[in-house]
Amino acid sequence: MTKKILLVEDETLIALDIEFAIADANCDVIGTAQTVDEGLSMLNSMPCDGVVLDANLGGHGVQPIIEHLQAKALPYIVVSGYTRDQLEFLPEEAVLIGKPFSMTELVDAIRRHLG
Repeated sequence: MTKKILLVEDETLIALDIEFAIADANCDVIGTAQTVDEGLSMLNSMPCDGVVLDANLGGHGVQPIIEHLQAKALPYIVVSGYTRDQLEFLPEEAVLIGKPFSMTELVDAIRRHLG
């Protein structure tokens, strides 16, 4: 059964790259959110197996989404240009892929942690 992945990313071109990586990892993108509110709404209305999300959406941190994911025990991968030290809300155990990322690195992370 193919895993259903929600994508939360506000930059269209990066979202397209991540969609390709999710597909290459043999998973399906079930939706794309561009804001924290959209992400939370989609998480509450669509069942999913995991999430790939940017740490910052239009200047807003995604801490509310990460807290929701942790409460639901849903796996996730954070893709960000920020370092772990700059993301105070990011749990130590969270998977963080730095931007710019290589497709191979992202696909491998999706397979390992979400697929």
